[in-house]
Amino acid sequence: MLRAGQIVVCGAGLKGAVFVEGLLRYGIEIGTIASYPQAGDQANGFERLRDLALERSINLLRTRHPVLAPENLVFLVGWQYLLPAITASTVVFHDSLLPRYRGFAPTVTALIKGDREIGVTALHPTETVDAGPIYAQRVLPISYPLKIRDALELQADLMTKIAVELVGKWRSGQLSATPQREDQATYSIWRDDADYEIDWSSDAETIQRFVNAVGYPYAGARTTVGGTETVRISDVTIVPDMTFEIRTAGKIWRLDKGSPIVICGTGMLRIDQCRREDGAAFIFDRVRSRLQKSE
Repeated sequence: MLRAGQIVVCGAGLKGAVFVEGLLRYGIEIGTIASYPQAGDQANGFERLRDLALERSINLLRTRHPVLAPENLVFLVGWQYLLPAITASTVVFHDSLLPRYRGFAPTVTALIKGDREIGVTALHPTETVDAGPIYAQRVLPISYPLKIRDALELQADLMTKIAVELVGKWRSGQLSATPQREDQATYSIWRDDADYEIDWSSDAETIQRFVNAVGYPYAGARTTVGGTETVRISDVTIVPDMTFEIRTAGKIWRLDKGSPIVICGTGMLRIDQCRREDGAAFIFDRVRSRLQKSE
């Protein structure tokens, strides 16, 4: 049970860590941080939060199911588990402009689709996923190329600014929310390892957005070289297209100082960073290679 009358952050992953760091920069006193390690979290969010709690003498709970006191103002950022009970002053941060993109990994979905703006929403949780009334929203215009890490950090900064405003309203007893428009709701489905596969038949811009959208802190876009070795691609550059009499997506045309130029469904890409599944750099040493989905 948490001590009453304090600000509590239930945070996980990159977003949770950046959010807490931001609140502390704004001088917001956090009473408790609840967190847990996430499998595959390359940003080491739990470790960052643990170190912050130790450095600032903040109470740290390593738990997925904290029991909240009704007098607390509770922020949930990057949280993936249901809480035993929801209090009247529980605020969930969702990285989309609700009611659009309810559900899973909304920023990844938005970047893959090529949206020209992203945003964040602070809402009160309900039994229906991401359907609760909205406390506040912020819009962020974007341009491409854009890496998912940069997008998430920008969103976490927006969440921090919203949180500072909500702290003031909570302290003055003016915390209120507005119902969502159900007729405008859309959804973002969960993603698993199969969704990291690159479809080389897509156009070069779409593939570049995809590579950037599923990179760090996620596992990274995946393809198979020559039908034998699976690699992860983290950085690509669009290069001028060429006219091929018969266009075969996924084939390497040439090496540019060791970086392969790959034919896409439309356009061409240069692979600038590529690694094996064990994290070691992958070196392309032959032109006659085909990149394709894993069998």
